[in-house]
Amino acid sequence: MVERSVQFRGFRLSAEVPDRVGQLMRRVIGGARRPPLAQPQVIVRGDSRLLVRDPPPTTFVRHDPEIGLGFITDRIAHRARAAAQAAGRPKTPTSATDTDEAGALARQVAAQPWYHTIELPYGIETSGYYDHRPLVPIYGIPADLTGKRVLDVATADGFWAFEFERRGGEVTALDIETTADVDLPPRVQQLATQRGYADLLGDGFELAHRSLGSKVKRVVGTVYDLDPDRLGRFDLVHTGDLLLHLRDPIRALQQLRTVTEGEFLLSDVFDSTIGWPQRIESGVSHYLGGSIMAGWWTPALGTLVQMVIDAGFSDVEVLTVYSLIPRGMRDGPWRAVLRARP
Repeated sequence: MVERSVQFRGFRLSAEVPDRVGQLMRRVIGGARRPPLAQPQVIVRGDSRLLVRDPPPTTFVRHDPEIGLGFITDRIAHRARAAAQAAGRPKTPTSATDTDEAGALARQVAAQPWYHTIELPYGIETSGYYDHRPLVPIYGIPADLTGKRVLDVATADGFWAFEFERRGGEVTALDIETTADVDLPPRVQQLATQRGYADLLGDGFELAHRSLGSKVKRVVGTVYDLDPDRLGRFDLVHTGDLLLHLRDPIRALQQLRTVTEGEFLLSDVFDSTIGWPQRIESGVSHYLGGSIMAGWWTPALGTLVQMVIDAGFSDVEVLTVYSLIPRGMRDGPWRAVLRARP
């Protein structure tokens, strides 16, 4: 591992990343260098020259569809465990109405798998896989969204949608209905369909929405289906950790562009081992294939910026980079927050 750092707006962020270059050099110096390719055969006809050579050794991984199902089965298993634990907890006998409501809410929260940590009434917090609260002050959200139309795409449990609403925004939250709608590889999707694997994704949002007395409007659909004729255009469009899970991120960005009237705020994973921070490579991306936790791509930071530009946005700015460590984990991937305008 080597320590790498990057300077952003007067402060320095550091991270330990795998020493890919050092590993490569050690393999080369140690005599593990691959033999050079044979010289190509040259075929000349008229003014045309054709070069032909034996193909180099290539490797690939044929992912077992069972591995790809983990994105769905892990959530189903988590829900079953949480429900069993919640059912086994004794109810606290009391006659106070507010305490009764607090107990009921606590039991519902405990029986639900959560992606986001959200503060609910009665001091109850959801046990989210991610706790975004420390990130809010550096995320680049306008302090006052009063009178602004806001769209939160891939809202999950709604942490960001509720934060936008708290700042005065008129918020629409978009997400798919069940895990069966996740952008999975064909073989994994086929296996999930055959086994009837589907878990509802909106019930956590609905529980938080109801307990907070929220007016956020939740709409079922995919980012690919975004249409200004259906939803209109928005002063602020936000999506977080979505491109990583999409087979066609450029198409998704183009659709996001069609509904953006003002600002576009994007947070997503980038590959911190590709030329970062000494060189922010553009045009390089790590292909994952969608079979491990529905992850398809981790682009270099420069590539992520270029993707947003090529989708039709302008004035792209990297606001910050961060590593948010999931609950129960020792580290997490690096992400960038980008702000752009149409």
